[in-house]
Amino acid sequence: MIGIYGGSFDPVHLGHLATATFLKSELHLESCLLIPCAIPVHKMGLHYSDHQRLEMLNLAIQEYSELEIDEREINRGGSSFTIDTLKELKNEQPSETFCLIIGMDSFMQFNSWKQWDEFYNYAHIVVLARPGYEIDNLTLTSFGKTQDKQLLAKHQSGLLYFSSCPLIDVSSSEIRGKIAANKNLDDFLPKTIINHLKQYDS
Repeated sequence: MIGIYGGSFDPVHLGHLATATFLKSELHLESCLLIPCAIPVHKMGLHYSDHQRLEMLNLAIQEYSELEIDEREINRGGSSFTIDTLKELKNEQPSETFCLIIGMDSFMQFNSWKQWDEFYNYAHIVVLARPGYEIDNLTLTSFGKTQDKQLLAKHQSGLLYFSSCPLIDVSSSEIRGKIAANKNLDDFLPKTIINHLKQYDS
């Protein structure tokens, strides 16, 4: 199985990296792809350029070598729609099983995503559960819900799984605020990219 973890990564931070690493272990993924978007559809514009975000991701995975970067959305350009990426990946590796990793906020708005009702043909969905949500009450049309992660490997697509990944309460916007205020970033970012971020914002 291959994990797909998309996002703006504006900038990538320890929350992203720790989450991806945890899920790779929890689900016994062969690989976990960090896929930075070109133009985000569900949020405002980006602070850092494509080049800067890729540079930071490449610096980050020097410390998190179990993760990989997939640049297809940036290379494709324009608005980044996850369904397009899933179709490309499935076309390239038709026998592979893909697990799309999304946050609870994204899951709650999932029916606003482009062709959301087709996702079950291409991947499982792995949701990062959060306190305050009753998982038993959360469903998604056309997906079968399971907490048996072994079933994910037995089926190619169409299952909904809520991960037990610990919630790391940090956001890229919060980090940009700390950079602007010249606050300590050691608990939020890999040391390899802290100086680069300060350089961008100086």
